[in-house]
Amino acid sequence: MTEQYTAIIVDDEPHNRENLQNMLIRHCPGIEVVGHAASVAEATHLIKRVRPEVIFLDIEMPGGDGFSLLEKLQPVDFQVIFVTAFDSYALNAIKFSALDYLLKPIDKDELMGAVSKLKNIKNTQEPQLSNLNKYLKGETRKIALNLSDEIRLVELGNIIRIQADNNYCHFILKSGESVMVSRHLGHFYDMLKNQGFARVHQSHLINKACLEKYVKKDGGYLVLNNGDQVPVSRTQKEHVIRLFSDF
Repeated sequence: MTEQYTAIIVDDEPHNRENLQNMLIRHCPGIEVVGHAASVAEATHLIKRVRPEVIFLDIEMPGGDGFSLLEKLQPVDFQVIFVTAFDSYALNAIKFSALDYLLKPIDKDELMGAVSKLKNIKNTQEPQLSNLNKYLKGETRKIALNLSDEIRLVELGNIIRIQADNNYCHFILKSGESVMVSRHLGHFYDMLKNQGFARVHQSHLINKACLEKYVKKDGGYLVLNNGDQVPVSRTQKEHVIRLFSDF
């Protein structure tokens, strides 16, 4: 007999909600959808009312995103499967905090794979929910780097700097390793600008915790605690000086 789980779908697009529900009906008979929500406010009320066991959660919605919804409801006592069109969110330290994530358009095999993980919920629920709650409280700070042959989870504190190379970025780690990712620097700046990183040049993003000194000669450059020298653009000089006043 198929185990049954109650679920809600949170997505601001009606056709996305309908499409996902139809896929669940066809391919995942163990999921009983007990409600839909189109916004953070609707989802908050619905979750408190129906107490679902799993939420299929979109990230970008009006009135707040999926993360703000989880922040309102912590501690989280349900499983979360993210459903998003933006892999930058899904790969941003979510992989081991939520049960799974799905990228739109949804692939039926990936959907079935995500739902199948619920079968092990008795063994995995506590550590997964603990990880998710730690992530929401800011205790777990990682980024998942989508490499050519793997997805690699990296602690933000282990990143010294990120350097652009056309449409690629090189992550320089405290271990001395350089990891190349096929993304432009602006993508990572948007993700990390509120996580202790600063853009000091059009090609350089640095971890502020790794700053050692600012040398004003030769156009101005930063020295980081691994000895790397990073140029500072003219437009960022005042910003760089302000960085040192934060300590």
